[in-house]
Amino acid sequence: MLEESLLKTNFIGRDGFRWWIGQIAQDSSQGSQNDGGGWGNRFKVRILGYHPYSTAELPDEDLPWANVLLSPTDGSGAANRGKTVRLSPSDTVFGFFLDGDNAQIPVISGVFGRTSSVPSTEFKSPFVPFTGYTGKIKNDGKYFVKNEANEQNTQSQKSPRSVSPQDAKRLSGTGGPSAGERSAYNGIGDKVVAASASEAGVITKIKTEVENFVNKIQSITSDVTNAVGKAKQWINGEISKITAKIQKVTSGLVNNMVKNLYTALEPVFSAGLKLLYNTVYQIVLALTGNPVSAHLAGVAAQKAMINPVKAIADALPCIANSIIGGLANTIKGVLSNVAENITNFVSCIGDQVVGALMNHIIGGITKFIQPLLGAVDKILMGFSPLNWLRSTADAILNLASSLSCEEVAPEFNSPTNEWVIGKGASDNTGVPINEILDAANNANSIAETIINAGQDISEIAGSLGVFDFMNPSVSVPGFQSALGKCYAGPPQLGGCGGTKIKIFGGFGKGGTANAIIGAIKQVANGGRGITGSLIGVDLVNGGGGYTFPPFVEIVDECGSGYGAIARSEIDYDETSPTYGQITNIYVVSEGEGYVPGNEQDDYVRDDANGPVIVDPGTGYDPNDTIVDDNDNHYTIEVDNDGGIIKVNRTTNPTTGAIEFDSINDTITYDINTETGYGARLKPRLIKRPIEPQGEVKQVIDCIE
Repeated sequence: MLEESLLKTNFIGRDGFRWWIGQIAQDSSQGSQNDGGGWGNRFKVRILGYHPYSTAELPDEDLPWANVLLSPTDGSGAANRGKTVRLSPSDTVFGFFLDGDNAQIPVISGVFGRTSSVPSTEFKSPFVPFTGYTGKIKNDGKYFVKNEANEQNTQSQKSPRSVSPQDAKRLSGTGGPSAGERSAYNGIGDKVVAASASEAGVITKIKTEVENFVNKIQSITSDVTNAVGKAKQWINGEISKITAKIQKVTSGLVNNMVKNLYTALEPVFSAGLKLLYNTVYQIVLALTGNPVSAHLAGVAAQKAMINPVKAIADALPCIANSIIGGLANTIKGVLSNVAENITNFVSCIGDQVVGALMNHIIGGITKFIQPLLGAVDKILMGFSPLNWLRSTADAILNLASSLSCEEVAPEFNSPTNEWVIGKGASDNTGVPINEILDAANNANSIAETIINAGQDISEIAGSLGVFDFMNPSVSVPGFQSALGKCYAGPPQLGGCGGTKIKIFGGFGKGGTANAIIGAIKQVANGGRGITGSLIGVDLVNGGGGYTFPPFVEIVDECGSGYGAIARSEIDYDETSPTYGQITNIYVVSEGEGYVPGNEQDDYVRDDANGPVIVDPGTGYDPNDTIVDDNDNHYTIEVDNDGGIIKVNRTTNPTTGAIEFDSINDTITYDINTETGYGARLKPRLIKRPIEPQGEVKQVIDCIE
């Protein structure tokens, strides 16, 4: 036999191969090889059966270098074609000796994958598994789950998911495959408000900053009160940053309110001066009977008002600057309490924050301007700046301004100026100015009542202490205050409105649709409801007047769903009876965790009308056919480019109830083609038809 031959060549292949299994030694023994000063791709390896089990007998530093045999798909490095070798200390590798029985030139040809059963500790002794992490390769678990296994299961080498930090934290809490969930980007879920010509843009930006602030706080900790160390520093830093942002944005609101107040005072002053002149003129004329003297007296009375009126006009810029400068402490106080008490942002909290700032601004304007009004009391005619500021939206948004006859209103193509990172466009529902004013006025009235009664309402004086965000109970289910119902705690599954489909944009109107939730399962966390995936959208009304497909926003009012995306299609054919209408809404991504509405309808697959054409593809032949998983057969019609434009059923439909599951997994359409590619078909879902009862027959039960 070859092994017994005395004519050993020790030449690779001629005497056979000498295989081995070994372990890559710890990083400290690799010398400069791992510090950028090495040569080739090689590692110190301790080989079973050849090297002792003790570092005392053979230190790791004296182990032979094992070169790595690369795969042809990895490249050699020539012409910039090469991949990095990905081996780590403690990896169990497999190979052979280039010099046969001399066993001095090992080559690594493969590596055994690690499993979750292998311990991951510091180095103890040779051939005992230890961690692959070193001083150069670190992982604190912040961005990637710390995992040194490479198995075929849901736990192995889990990549970060594109969800918000809050969703990642919630998913981790469910255990199972989602344990150790990470968010791919902590900005997902934040709103971005684009520049807008709308006067309400300032208020929208303030509410958006508060909403993003709440989301950031909840992503770092759910217990702000007990946060310590870096978490507390981070929260304080965020409060300072958001305070500066809101203060900058609010300066526009202050200037608007001060400017609008003076604009409102101008006609009052004008009418008051006219009334003053007439009053003095009549009095002097009655006393003297001299019209000239009466006129001069009236003019003198008006001139006496010039300096007081000018003093008010000159003071307004200083008033605005003083209020803006003092906003910082108020904003910090608001944000600190929002961070302490709010666990889930809701719109009414945003409205109350704006209301609190308005109370501060209104109080500041009144405080500074009130002493100046005494000198012009004769021409105010009962006008109260405080009452005017608190009673009309014109004081805030300058809504009274209108276009002249020759001006043209600007047209903006964008249907919304809000964008949610990682989700898409968000419907801009407008700013409820009157509701904000009502909340501010109610809070101010309640505060005055309490203060007049000699009670302390808050560490922060004034109406701020009455707002719901100051109350820790605002996050307790069932919360209600004198300002109304503004619960801002964790979403209560089953107690919210479920998943809604919002259609906006496209220059049309009237489109409505319902969400079809499938893959329904009981919520693991205490069984407080059921959730599922968005497997379809039921188009209730196609609307009209659309010039391009409108946006489709999926809103889970319970705040538990994520990942679903839907798109709309409209009819562009001017000769069609459905021209300008929405003809279909299809699901691009199903997502998960969505809560069904209070009444979940039973939907079935509409095999009678065939699938929805999401993408027509190209290159298809009119003789191509389609077969679905229910053995329904279809023919197709194509356009000049071979794109599928219509699917016609050729067999009797087999419409049956859908088991609510992933549509993509349970319904398939096989296109029999040799030339076509790129077409995408989705099932069409409809409500289960009401079957007729049929003929009622008389049944006689005979008694024996």
